[in-house]
Amino acid sequence: MDFLISHTSKSINADLILPPSKSISNRALIIQALCQSKPTLFNLSQSSDTQSLVQALQTTSKTIDIGDAGTSMRFLTAYLSQQKGSYILTGSNRMKERPIGHLVEALNSIGADINYLEKDGFPPLAINGKTLEGGKVNISTSVSSQFVSALLLIAPTLKKGLSLSLEGELLSKPYIKMTIDIMRYFGIQSSWTNNTIHVKPQNYVSKDLKVESDWSALVFILQAMSIAKSAQVSITGLSKDSWQGDSYVLSLFEKFGLQHEFKDDKLYLKKFDKNLNGDYNVNLIDTPDLAQAYCCTLSALSKTAKIKGLNNLKLKESHRLKSLHMELNKIGQHSRYSEDTIQLESSVWHTPTESFDSHNDHRMAMCLAPFALLFDIKIKNIEVVNKSYPSYWEDLKKMGFTISPLTHSNS
Repeated sequence: MDFLISHTSKSINADLILPPSKSISNRALIIQALCQSKPTLFNLSQSSDTQSLVQALQTTSKTIDIGDAGTSMRFLTAYLSQQKGSYILTGSNRMKERPIGHLVEALNSIGADINYLEKDGFPPLAINGKTLEGGKVNISTSVSSQFVSALLLIAPTLKKGLSLSLEGELLSKPYIKMTIDIMRYFGIQSSWTNNTIHVKPQNYVSKDLKVESDWSALVFILQAMSIAKSAQVSITGLSKDSWQGDSYVLSLFEKFGLQHEFKDDKLYLKKFDKNLNGDYNVNLIDTPDLAQAYCCTLSALSKTAKIKGLNNLKLKESHRLKSLHMELNKIGQHSRYSEDTIQLESSVWHTPTESFDSHNDHRMAMCLAPFALLFDIKIKNIEVVNKSYPSYWEDLKKMGFTISPLTHSNS
């Protein structure tokens, strides 16, 4: 079904509570499962990605279908490899197109028994869990930082620990650092020297955790504020000293005239008039989840830019560079993309005559919605936001957006 999205006043004034961090929740869940005495996790993400991991860790079934939850696929591959028993780990058709070979090869090199059931290098997987020796292992970082995080999370439980050598261009480094920081919170010591991370055999310490709000969700709020005529928003739940690398989003969006202040455990945001003639070229190799919203903000403000460091966007829920190119073309935005770059060219945008397609990608749906501050838009499959930000549409309503379902006859 298509949904019509509009915004009458073009001004935003709202008080929001962002959802808990999916990234922290998923890492904490694996650690909780590995703890002898289970810690309590408060404010766990209600995203479908996290809930699929909760169910997978609780199920007694030997066949686990995690749908399109990429983090769950990577983390469970490592986790189940050292849990005694035989398991089949599968997912959606799109998940079967997302490579996992580098992680499987690394695990098998330290004693795991994992086999491909269909296409080599891709899910579904047959996993025969057993005690793993650990030791030295090489892992390519050119596909996903989650391969590294998956190995790190089980590293303390391995007989010899883990000496993990990172090979290739390092993508999303802050997410690896987040994993190490969360492990440290639960008592695990590690060292990172040059391209090698060392983790000795040790036990996780049971320690309750309240999950902070998701900084990557904030980017869509900042996007809307940047496009609006005027905007003032307060946010509850974000940590000023966050584990999340996506907190960089505040600096990234300052160039659009957004100012911020932390006060009394709240983040206060306000848009100020600013002459927008800066340099918008940026490398987002550390924070690729910010790319779609950043691109759409530039497009809405008629700015040209080259955004680099997007090596793994083609392997996400959709081919995100291709999806962006296709959807922005619907409003007259010319763009070009390559393996790791998208370039926005000088264009005159117009009201789209056809619906935006979310491409079954939560971040695509969320980055397209703020265009409603310029003109009424239609988006297909908006429920896909449940993957990471279930309350997104409710938060948009608080910001003055109107969201209405369209029947086939008037769409």
